[in-house]
Amino acid sequence: MQNIFDLIISFEISEIFLILILVLNILTFLLYVLDKRKAARGKWRISEATLIFFTLAFGGVGAFLGMKLARHKTKHIKFKIAVVFGLIITLVPIVYIVCEFIGRINI
Repeated sequence: MQNIFDLIISFEISEIFLILILVLNILTFLLYVLDKRKAARGKWRISEATLIFFTLAFGGVGAFLGMKLARHKTKHIKFKIAVVFGLIITLVPIVYIVCEFIGRINI
């Protein structure tokens, strides 16, 4: 148990942020797929506001993949716009953290 705690403590804030982004993108992808399944079965749906919120809350990659792979919300202009902004919001910090990490490597 102590080893797990030490591992968690050793993470830097950028690593924690990358894990958070990964989790948010997986969740966002699953929300899009789940909403598509519910739509196909005529069941209660996930609200558009929730989908857009998670898209813009660092879930742009998951939303993009959910739209493309599940073919869901692809004709709605507000989702297309939200995904573009979501991708920017998601990818800019990832690129920054990766560049910062590469800068720390002594070659």
